[in-house]
Amino acid sequence: KGVKHTDRSVIASSNGITDGQRTDTSSVLPIPWPLAHIGGVAMLSAALRTGCRLVLFDTWDPAVTPYRMAAHGGTNLGSAMPFFHAYIAAQRAHGNSQLFPNLRGFIAGGAPTPQEVQRELREVFGVNGAVVDAWGMTEFPVATSQSFDDPDVGRSVGPPMPGVQVRIVDGELRLKGPQLFSGYIDESLNTGALDDDGWLCTGDLGSIDDLGHIHIDGRRKDIIIRNAENISAGEVEEVILTHSAVADASVIGLPDSRTGERTCAIVVLAPGSELTLDALSTYCHTAGLARFKCPEQLEFTDTLPRLPMGKVNKAALRERFSPVGGRISPDPS
Repeated sequence: KGVKHTDRSVIASSNGITDGQRTDTSSVLPIPWPLAHIGGVAMLSAALRTGCRLVLFDTWDPAVTPYRMAAHGGTNLGSAMPFFHAYIAAQRAHGNSQLFPNLRGFIAGGAPTPQEVQRELREVFGVNGAVVDAWGMTEFPVATSQSFDDPDVGRSVGPPMPGVQVRIVDGELRLKGPQLFSGYIDESLNTGALDDDGWLCTGDLGSIDDLGHIHIDGRRKDIIIRNAENISAGEVEEVILTHSAVADASVIGLPDSRTGERTCAIVVLAPGSELTLDALSTYCHTAGLARFKCPEQLEFTDTLPRLPMGKVNKAALRERFSPVGGRISPDPS
Protein backbone atom coordinates (compact mmCIF):
# COMPACT_ATOMS: atom_id res chain seq x y z
CA LYS A 1 0.00 0.00 0.00
CA GLY A 2 1.82 3.08 -1.23
CA VAL A 3 1.21 6.17 0.92
CA LYS A 4 1.61 9.88 0.29
CA HIS A 5 3.60 12.16 2.61
CA THR A 6 4.55 15.84 2.54
CA ASP A 7 7.77 17.58 3.56
CA ARG A 8 6.01 18.56 6.79
CA SER A 9 4.93 15.04 7.70
CA VAL A 10 8.35 13.55 6.86
CA ILE A 11 10.14 16.16 9.01
CA ALA A 12 7.70 15.48 11.86
CA SER A 13 8.41 11.76 11.55
CA SER A 14 12.00 12.41 12.56
CA ASN A 15 11.00 13.88 15.94
CA GLY A 16 11.17 10.45 17.51
CA ILE A 17 14.78 10.12 16.38
CA THR A 18 15.90 13.66 17.18
CA ASP A 19 13.91 14.25 20.38
CA GLY A 20 12.92 10.79 21.57
CA GLN A 21 16.25 9.05 20.94
CA ARG A 22 18.25 12.25 21.46
CA THR A 23 20.29 12.00 18.30
CA ASP A 24 23.06 14.58 17.91
CA THR A 25 26.17 15.33 15.86
CA SER A 26 28.11 12.50 17.54
CA SER A 27 25.51 9.85 16.61
CA VAL A 28 26.39 7.28 13.95
CA LEU A 29 23.32 5.48 12.58
CA PRO A 30 23.94 2.45 10.34
CA ILE A 31 20.93 1.64 8.15
CA PRO A 32 20.79 -2.02 7.07
CA TRP A 33 17.36 -1.67 5.46
CA PRO A 34 16.17 0.17 2.31
CA LEU A 35 16.57 3.93 2.58
CA ALA A 36 13.25 4.31 0.75
CA HIS A 37 11.47 2.57 3.63
CA ILE A 38 9.70 5.05 5.91
CA GLY A 39 12.29 4.30 8.62
CA GLY A 40 15.07 5.30 6.26
CA VAL A 41 13.26 8.48 5.22
CA ALA A 42 12.76 9.46 8.87
CA MET A 43 16.46 8.88 9.60
CA LEU A 44 17.49 10.90 6.55
CA SER A 45 15.36 13.77 7.81
CA ALA A 46 16.91 13.40 11.29
CA ALA A 47 20.39 13.56 9.79
CA LEU A 48 19.57 16.76 7.93
CA ARG A 49 18.23 18.30 11.14
CA THR A 50 20.96 17.20 13.58
CA GLY A 51 24.12 16.59 11.58
CA CYS A 52 24.36 12.97 12.71
CA ARG A 53 26.07 10.51 10.39
CA LEU A 54 24.20 7.86 8.41
CA VAL A 55 25.99 4.74 7.19
CA LEU A 56 24.17 3.09 4.27
CA PHE A 57 24.51 -0.50 3.11
CA ASP A 58 23.57 -1.99 -0.27
CA THR A 59 22.77 -5.38 1.23
CA TRP A 60 22.40 -7.02 4.62
CA ASP A 61 24.69 -9.99 5.32
CA PRO A 62 24.36 -11.17 8.94
CA ALA A 63 27.86 -12.64 8.87
CA VAL A 64 29.58 -9.52 7.51
CA THR A 65 27.50 -6.36 7.93
CA PRO A 66 27.80 -6.08 11.75
CA TYR A 67 31.60 -5.85 11.39
CA ARG A 68 31.26 -3.19 8.67
CA MET A 69 28.97 -1.24 10.99
CA ALA A 70 31.51 -1.54 13.81
CA ALA A 71 34.25 -0.18 11.54
CA HIS A 72 32.21 3.03 11.19
CA GLY A 73 31.71 3.37 14.95
CA GLY A 74 27.95 2.74 15.03
CA THR A 75 26.26 4.19 18.12
CA ASN A 76 22.59 3.23 17.62
CA LEU A 77 21.82 -0.16 16.11
CA GLY A 78 18.43 -1.29 14.77
CA SER A 79 15.95 -2.53 14.24
CA ALA A 80 14.41 -6.02 14.72
CA MET A 81 15.08 -9.66 15.52
CA PRO A 82 17.27 -10.73 12.55
CA PHE A 83 19.57 -7.77 13.09
CA PHE A 84 19.75 -8.23 16.87
CA HIS A 85 20.68 -11.90 16.50
CA ALA A 86 23.45 -10.95 14.06
CA TYR A 87 24.90 -8.32 16.44
CA ILE A 88 24.91 -10.84 19.28
CA ALA A 89 26.65 -13.48 17.15
CA ALA A 90 29.25 -10.98 15.94
CA GLN A 91 30.04 -9.76 19.47
CA ARG A 92 30.39 -13.30 20.78
CA ALA A 93 32.69 -14.22 17.91
CA HIS A 94 34.71 -11.06 18.50
CA GLY A 95 35.58 -11.99 22.07
CA ASN A 96 35.75 -9.98 25.28
CA SER A 97 36.59 -6.56 23.80
CA GLN A 98 33.64 -4.46 22.68
CA LEU A 99 32.93 -4.64 18.96
CA PHE A 100 30.92 -1.40 19.30
CA PRO A 101 32.79 0.67 21.91
CA ASN A 102 30.62 3.75 21.26
CA LEU A 103 27.34 1.86 21.43
CA ARG A 104 24.48 3.71 23.13
CA GLY A 105 21.93 0.96 22.62
CA PHE A 106 19.50 -0.65 20.22
CA ILE A 107 16.46 0.81 18.49
CA ALA A 108 13.48 -1.48 17.87
CA GLY A 109 10.98 -0.22 15.35
CA GLY A 110 9.92 -3.18 13.23
CA ALA A 111 8.13 -5.23 15.89
CA PRO A 112 8.11 -5.68 19.67
CA THR A 113 11.35 -7.21 20.93
CA PRO A 114 10.80 -10.37 23.01
CA GLN A 115 12.01 -10.10 26.61
CA GLU A 116 14.34 -13.07 26.05
CA VAL A 117 16.16 -11.21 23.25
CA GLN A 118 16.32 -8.04 25.34
CA ARG A 119 17.87 -10.05 28.17
CA GLU A 120 20.45 -11.54 25.79
CA LEU A 121 21.38 -8.11 24.40
CA ARG A 122 21.92 -6.74 27.90
CA GLU A 123 23.97 -9.81 28.82
CA VAL A 124 26.22 -9.57 25.75
CA PHE A 125 26.57 -5.79 25.53
CA GLY A 126 26.25 -4.79 29.20
CA VAL A 127 24.57 -1.51 30.09
CA ASN A 128 24.63 -0.54 26.42
CA GLY A 129 22.39 -3.48 25.57
CA ALA A 130 19.20 -1.53 26.29
CA VAL A 131 16.50 -1.74 23.64
CA VAL A 132 14.68 1.54 23.00
CA ASP A 133 11.27 0.87 21.47
CA ALA A 134 9.50 3.18 19.05
CA TRP A 135 6.06 2.78 17.52
CA GLY A 136 4.54 3.96 14.30
CA MET A 137 3.60 2.84 10.81
CA THR A 138 4.06 4.00 7.23
CA GLU A 139 0.86 6.04 7.52
CA PHE A 140 2.06 7.68 10.77
CA PRO A 141 5.83 7.26 11.29
CA VAL A 142 7.44 7.28 14.74
CA ALA A 143 4.38 8.27 16.74
CA THR A 144 6.13 7.41 20.03
CA SER A 145 9.65 6.67 21.18
CA GLN A 146 11.56 5.89 24.33
CA SER A 147 14.92 7.40 25.20
CA PHE A 148 17.89 5.44 26.53
CA ASP A 149 17.44 6.80 30.05
CA ASP A 150 13.72 6.03 30.36
CA PRO A 151 12.96 4.20 33.62
CA ASP A 152 10.82 1.64 31.77
CA VAL A 153 13.17 1.19 28.81
CA GLY A 154 12.26 -1.95 26.92
CA ARG A 155 8.83 -2.22 28.57
CA SER A 156 6.77 0.31 26.61
CA VAL A 157 7.09 2.14 23.31
CA GLY A 158 7.49 5.45 25.11
CA PRO A 159 5.46 8.65 25.18
CA PRO A 160 3.88 10.37 22.15
CA MET A 161 6.22 12.64 20.23
CA PRO A 162 5.59 16.43 20.01
CA GLY A 163 2.16 17.21 18.61
CA VAL A 164 1.00 13.59 18.59
CA GLN A 165 -2.32 12.72 20.23
CA VAL A 166 -3.30 9.16 21.15
CA ARG A 167 -6.68 7.83 22.17
CA ILE A 168 -8.14 4.34 22.61
CA VAL A 169 -11.40 3.20 21.01
CA ASP A 170 -12.58 -0.34 21.75
CA GLY A 171 -9.01 -1.30 22.66
CA GLU A 172 -7.55 0.13 19.43
CA LEU A 173 -4.97 2.92 19.49
CA ARG A 174 -5.85 5.87 17.26
CA LEU A 175 -3.62 8.76 16.26
CA LYS A 176 -3.61 12.40 15.25
CA GLY A 177 -0.53 14.50 14.63
CA PRO A 178 1.77 16.28 12.19
CA GLN A 179 3.24 13.12 10.65
CA LEU A 180 -0.14 11.77 9.50
CA PHE A 181 0.00 10.67 5.86
CA SER A 182 -2.00 12.44 3.13
CA GLY A 183 -3.72 9.31 1.85
CA TYR A 184 -3.00 6.19 -0.14
CA ILE A 185 -1.84 6.24 -3.74
CA ASP A 186 -4.72 3.86 -4.42
CA GLU A 187 -7.48 6.21 -3.24
CA SER A 188 -9.96 3.36 -2.83
CA LEU A 189 -7.99 2.34 0.28
CA ASN A 190 -8.69 5.66 2.03
CA THR A 191 -12.17 4.56 3.08
CA GLY A 192 -12.04 3.55 6.73
CA ALA A 193 -8.41 4.62 7.25
CA LEU A 194 -9.57 7.54 9.41
CA ASP A 195 -12.56 7.58 11.73
CA ASP A 196 -15.30 10.24 11.52
CA ASP A 197 -13.25 12.60 13.73
CA GLY A 198 -10.09 12.34 11.60
CA TRP A 199 -8.16 9.91 13.83
CA LEU A 200 -6.03 7.22 12.13
CA CYS A 201 -7.31 3.72 12.90
CA THR A 202 -3.98 1.98 13.52
CA GLY A 203 -5.20 -1.60 14.00
CA ASP A 204 -2.89 -1.84 17.02
CA LEU A 205 -4.30 -2.80 20.40
CA GLY A 206 -2.79 -1.14 23.45
CA SER A 207 -3.01 0.91 26.60
CA ILE A 208 -1.66 4.11 28.16
CA ASP A 209 0.01 3.94 31.59
CA ASP A 210 0.21 6.50 34.39
CA LEU A 211 3.36 8.03 32.85
CA GLY A 212 1.54 8.60 29.57
CA HIS A 213 3.64 5.89 27.89
CA ILE A 214 2.07 3.63 25.29
CA HIS A 215 1.99 -0.17 25.56
CA ILE A 216 1.29 -2.31 22.50
CA ASP A 217 -0.68 -5.50 23.12
CA GLY A 218 -0.82 -6.75 19.55
CA ARG A 219 -2.57 -6.22 16.25
CA ARG A 220 -6.29 -6.67 15.73
CA LYS A 221 -5.45 -9.07 12.91
CA ASP A 222 -2.81 -10.76 15.09
CA ILE A 223 -5.40 -11.87 17.60
CA ILE A 224 -6.41 -15.51 17.31
CA ILE A 225 -10.07 -16.10 18.18
CA ARG A 226 -10.53 -19.65 19.43
CA ASN A 227 -13.94 -20.66 20.76
CA ALA A 228 -14.72 -16.93 21.25
CA GLU A 229 -11.56 -16.51 23.39
CA ASN A 230 -8.96 -13.95 22.27
CA ILE A 231 -5.36 -15.17 22.10
CA SER A 232 -2.48 -12.74 21.52
CA ALA A 233 -0.02 -14.25 19.05
CA GLY A 234 2.72 -12.08 20.58
CA GLU A 235 2.12 -13.50 24.05
CA VAL A 236 2.52 -17.06 22.76
CA GLU A 237 5.61 -16.11 20.74
CA GLU A 238 7.28 -14.64 23.85
CA VAL A 239 7.04 -18.04 25.58
CA ILE A 240 8.03 -20.17 22.60
CA LEU A 241 11.17 -18.10 22.00
CA THR A 242 12.47 -19.03 25.47
CA HIS A 243 12.57 -22.75 24.55
CA SER A 244 16.14 -23.99 24.12
CA ALA A 245 15.26 -25.86 20.90
CA VAL A 246 13.89 -22.72 19.23
CA ALA A 247 16.11 -20.34 17.25
CA ASP A 248 13.23 -18.26 15.90
CA ALA A 249 9.46 -18.54 15.85
CA SER A 250 6.22 -16.94 14.79
CA VAL A 251 2.62 -17.68 15.74
CA ILE A 252 -0.42 -17.32 13.47
CA GLY A 253 -4.08 -18.24 13.61
CA LEU A 254 -5.35 -20.73 11.05
CA PRO A 255 -8.95 -21.71 10.23
CA ASP A 256 -10.31 -24.61 12.26
CA SER A 257 -13.71 -26.23 11.68
CA ARG A 258 -14.14 -27.06 15.37
CA THR A 259 -12.86 -23.93 17.15
CA GLY A 260 -12.96 -21.22 14.46
CA GLU A 261 -9.21 -20.68 14.62
CA ARG A 262 -6.30 -22.63 16.04
CA THR A 263 -2.89 -21.46 17.21
CA CYS A 264 -0.13 -22.53 14.84
CA ALA A 265 3.54 -22.17 15.84
CA ILE A 266 6.08 -21.94 13.02
CA VAL A 267 9.54 -22.69 14.36
CA VAL A 268 13.13 -22.43 13.18
CA LEU A 269 14.94 -25.08 15.19
CA ALA A 270 18.25 -24.41 16.93
CA PRO A 271 21.09 -26.47 15.39
CA GLY A 272 20.89 -30.13 16.40
CA SER A 273 17.54 -29.71 18.17
CA GLU A 274 14.26 -31.56 17.89
CA LEU A 275 10.81 -30.57 19.04
CA THR A 276 7.35 -32.12 19.05
CA LEU A 277 3.97 -30.47 19.29
CA ASP A 278 3.17 -32.21 22.59
CA ALA A 279 6.50 -31.15 24.09
CA LEU A 280 6.04 -27.53 22.96
CA SER A 281 2.46 -27.31 24.24
CA THR A 282 3.48 -28.78 27.58
CA TYR A 283 6.37 -26.31 27.82
CA CYS A 284 4.05 -23.36 27.08
CA HIS A 285 1.52 -24.47 29.69
CA THR A 286 4.24 -25.03 32.30
CA ALA A 287 5.55 -21.52 31.54
CA GLY A 288 2.17 -20.07 32.46
CA LEU A 289 0.05 -20.01 29.30
CA ALA A 290 -3.55 -21.15 29.68
CA ARG A 291 -4.13 -24.45 27.91
CA PHE A 292 -6.41 -22.89 25.28
CA LYS A 293 -3.54 -20.56 24.27
CA CYS A 294 -0.98 -23.34 23.74
CA PRO A 295 -0.07 -24.26 20.14
CA GLU A 296 -2.31 -26.82 18.45
CA GLN A 297 -0.27 -27.02 15.27
CA LEU A 298 3.49 -27.04 14.82
CA GLU A 299 5.31 -26.38 11.57
CA PHE A 300 9.02 -26.06 10.81
CA THR A 301 10.87 -23.80 8.42
CA ASP A 302 14.52 -22.99 7.72
CA THR A 303 13.89 -19.23 7.89
CA LEU A 304 10.95 -16.95 8.58
CA PRO A 305 9.95 -14.60 5.74
CA ARG A 306 10.54 -11.01 6.76
CA LEU A 307 9.71 -7.54 5.52
CA PRO A 308 12.49 -4.97 4.89
CA MET A 309 12.52 -3.69 8.50
CA GLY A 310 12.74 -7.24 9.89
CA LYS A 311 9.09 -7.78 10.83
CA VAL A 312 7.85 -11.32 10.15
CA ASN A 313 5.68 -11.48 7.04
CA LYS A 314 2.73 -13.28 8.59
CA ALA A 315 0.63 -12.94 5.45
CA ALA A 316 3.18 -15.12 3.65
CA LEU A 317 3.09 -17.64 6.50
CA ARG A 318 -0.71 -17.82 6.42
CA GLU A 319 -0.63 -18.34 2.67
CA ARG A 320 1.96 -21.10 3.02
CA PHE A 321 0.44 -23.03 5.92
CA SER A 322 -3.32 -22.45 5.66
CA PRO A 323 -3.89 -25.42 3.32
CA VAL A 324 -2.01 -27.74 5.69
CA GLY A 325 -4.19 -29.99 7.83
CA GLY A 326 -1.71 -29.75 10.65
CA ARG A 327 -1.18 -31.81 13.73
CA ILE A 328 -3.82 -31.07 16.29
CA SER A 329 -3.29 -31.73 19.95
CA PRO A 330 -6.00 -33.14 22.23
CA ASP A 331 -8.73 -30.59 22.91
CA PRO A 332 -7.31 -28.27 25.62
CA SER A 333 -10.53 -26.32 26.14
